[in-house]
Amino acid sequence: MLKKIVPILTIISYLTAFLLSFPYIFDNLSGAEKLESIRNIFEYGIMFCSFLVFNALLFKNKYTVIIAVILCLLLSINVLISTSCFFIYDSGFNVGMAISILESNVNEAMSMSYMFILPGILFIVFVGMLLYTVNYLKKNVVTFNFKFGVIALIWLILPFFFFLKHRYISNKGGGKMIKSVYYHLSDFNTALKIQEDINMIKKNVPVFNLKKEQPGIENVILIIGESERKQNMSLYGYSKKTTPYTDQETGNMMIYDHAVSPAGITNLSVPLMLSSIHPDEFRYRYDKLSYNIINLANQIGYNSFWISTQASARGITAIASMSKNKKWVNGYDEVITPELQKVIQKNDNKFIVLHIMGSHPNPCSRLPETWNSEGLDCYDSSIKYTDHVMNDIFKTLKNTNSVVIYASDHGLKIEGDKLLHVDSKESTQVPFFVWFGDKVPSVYRITGHDPKLIQTTYIYPLIMKYMGLEPPKHYKNEENKYLNLNMRSMDYEKLEE
Repeated sequence: MLKKIVPILTIISYLTAFLLSFPYIFDNLSGAEKLESIRNIFEYGIMFCSFLVFNALLFKNKYTVIIAVILCLLLSINVLISTSCFFIYDSGFNVGMAISILESNVNEAMSMSYMFILPGILFIVFVGMLLYTVNYLKKNVVTFNFKFGVIALIWLILPFFFFLKHRYISNKGGGKMIKSVYYHLSDFNTALKIQEDINMIKKNVPVFNLKKEQPGIENVILIIGESERKQNMSLYGYSKKTTPYTDQETGNMMIYDHAVSPAGITNLSVPLMLSSIHPDEFRYRYDKLSYNIINLANQIGYNSFWISTQASARGITAIASMSKNKKWVNGYDEVITPELQKVIQKNDNKFIVLHIMGSHPNPCSRLPETWNSEGLDCYDSSIKYTDHVMNDIFKTLKNTNSVVIYASDHGLKIEGDKLLHVDSKESTQVPFFVWFGDKVPSVYRITGHDPKLIQTTYIYPLIMKYMGLEPPKHYKNEENKYLNLNMRSMDYEKLEE
């Protein structure tokens, strides 16, 4: 009896993981589209059962059994992705997350490995159940005959028919859709195509039509923070003293009180911040990423620098690679200050991007061993550590003709003890401010607070202003469009809290 229960539990486990990644299908079981949800569950169930029979036939030959094991491991990774997204981020999987996986590196993956303990255990359990089920079917159910041959091919044939139906008969999504037992495969295919398009920007250096109005600031410095919630900064009213040094500089700053990020993950938000591309265009006009602030600085005679403590990511590195000087530095964020000190000694106009690790998950890993957290949890302590780094930067630039623009790439949503990358208003609220060195001309030195809702994509025209250029008459995203994790542009006001 137990032998027969395991195959049933395997099918249930697969369908459960499928529903975790597509929660709207489960939610619609009690709604108007319940028949469509039932149909989807049935179709994926049929494909998975066919997959089991296919591999059971492969198990009957000592040479093809290796292929079966590989197919089962790949399917288990598919399930691992589903369970990881649910237990870590409490959400389904999407193209934005696929891009993050493709662009992650060994160090980043290792720093987040503690989050994958439970999903990893479930992965091992599912692999065992899957291989047991295939072996059970091989010994007790499946034989080489026409009936099982047809059943074994269903999981390969159905995706082709789904494609034809979606393309020629019924197309709700506006594009092709291929259902597959590896249901995350289409997200990765889309992500790979997006990467190819983004890498094309390296080959297209545009010519900008620019008008110089006045001499620019000598050192224009953009600091891109990471995963920093303004809700956890004393600069924005947080009860704990997490930004003591920055708090002391408020009289020398323009602070944007209601700034929001254009997307919920780094690999979408940073390209939107640094280029003239609009969220509506991100899926279709990647060539416009070449119209970025690095290329602009190069054209008007600024010496461009990209200094980062974040390991490279393809989409962002495609823009960073256009800098005349590039350096990725190992170590905690404080190592970036000596690099900045070397750069500002150069006697020319400079545009410098500092891309720091900030509060990137796991925030505990962003702190030197000697760092005194003073009773703060790891996340709040990482914000205080970033403030410490900012203090060193302010001291370095105090008596210079320098402007520092600081903004975090995105925030995070807090649910219980989890810090989540999700589409929500809470996770878009970010710090955004401008700090001025003592020798900045008075024409540029505008301090105070701006209470309006503003997106950090405003950085692009702001940098143009500080370089002495005539800024565009219309800010590219005045309507505050937001690029969600499904790579769809939407009105910011329609985001959930």
